[in-house]
Amino acid sequence: MSRVQARAVALCLVINLVDGFDLLVTSFVGPTIAREWGLSPSQLGILLSSGLAGMAVGALFLAPLADRIGRRRLTLGCLALASLGMLAAAVAQDLGQLVVCRLVTGAAVGAMAASLPVLASEYANHRRRGLVVALITTGYGLGAIIAGVATSLLMGPYGWRAVFVLGCVATAILFAVGVRYLPESMDYLVICRPRNALARLNRILVSIGHPPVESLPQAVPASRKVALDAVFRGRNALRTVLVWIAFTAAQMTFYFASSWTPGLLLQAGMSDQQGVSGGVLFSLGGVTGAVLLGFLAMRVEPRRLTAAYFLGAAIALVLFSVSLGSLAGALVVAVLVGLLLNGSVSGINVIVPVLYPAGARATALGLAVAVSRLGAVLAPLLAGFLLQAGWTPGSMFLIFAGPAVVGAGATLLLARESLPRATEGGPSAPSGPSGVAQEAATQGVSSQVGRDS
Repeated sequence: MSRVQARAVALCLVINLVDGFDLLVTSFVGPTIAREWGLSPSQLGILLSSGLAGMAVGALFLAPLADRIGRRRLTLGCLALASLGMLAAAVAQDLGQLVVCRLVTGAAVGAMAASLPVLASEYANHRRRGLVVALITTGYGLGAIIAGVATSLLMGPYGWRAVFVLGCVATAILFAVGVRYLPESMDYLVICRPRNALARLNRILVSIGHPPVESLPQAVPASRKVALDAVFRGRNALRTVLVWIAFTAAQMTFYFASSWTPGLLLQAGMSDQQGVSGGVLFSLGGVTGAVLLGFLAMRVEPRRLTAAYFLGAAIALVLFSVSLGSLAGALVVAVLVGLLLNGSVSGINVIVPVLYPAGARATALGLAVAVSRLGAVLAPLLAGFLLQAGWTPGSMFLIFAGPAVVGAGATLLLARESLPRATEGGPSAPSGPSGVAQEAATQGVSSQVGRDS
């Protein structure tokens, strides 16, 4: 990979990391805000869910703008929006204002979440593409770890508002770096043909050490109607329902634990610092789980591996519920819970492409992500209302072990489904970010970059 390619991939990873900070910071400062403002558990649940709800809105309504204005412009615009949202959160005076700020920031993060992995995989070469995608998925976990460390260092002497200010400044710095170094998607230039597309494409090709092309390759985007038909036709309809169930269960359990672990540890009698430490260890386990699953998936059938992750997560949540009386035990189990829950989410991302024909993979995954956001938004809300109704912290982890068991069952049923002919006897991973790359290969554009580098 050329220096420009490596820089583009690294920048996407760092942006994803800061997005994770911006999205999950309320998990760490939320309990302090609740005490300061006298919030009930249900109100804290609304606060914790607001960023996730905004993320769903951004993924559904802002992310499609990438096809009109390009991934670079969308990412830069969303970085500016996220920075403003974090700044506004730092000066919010009540719950309503803070929830609006979190919705704005979440919408910006949701739009980037749909754009950055594609852009990073496009600039990675073929040999490193799987590793790059795996690294990008760890960005949120790494951002959450940094959010926890920043909370520990800043909240005592400066208060919770300083943590939001840090996120604002970091996001603004990334915006400035992105203006200078973030490249445009080559596939966008080929498919959408904006003004000066050929000149812009050639500048990118020359910067990564490839000769310019004389004309843009022919590009015919796949029909969305055909892709939707493939997702819901015949046996694929059953696969789609099972994927939605599994993905919703994974998102529900993961975002419950990532949002509420610090707060529930506090309610179980631990200190603020111990609660933050539990959240950091959960996130550290999550990063480890995603990377570990990536390596194991090369040796174990991904559907059965993901089902094992789900079952392990259910057992770990039960262990967490009975270990809250011991600080050391709770912190150790927090790592295990994060590892298994984040691995379950990553596992669904791995198995969806092997279940559908190549032309329907992106549509299938996009629909699954959109549906599963419902579980991500509802889980923190449900936890808040249950706590207010008198449920204990330990019982909360027992309740959310249930969705993990459901996810395991759905994934095991998926393992019984035969693969579509398009994937039998061949690679099970997606062939690339778009069909345009294959067409462009004959004229030296993005697929040639990946193959030759």
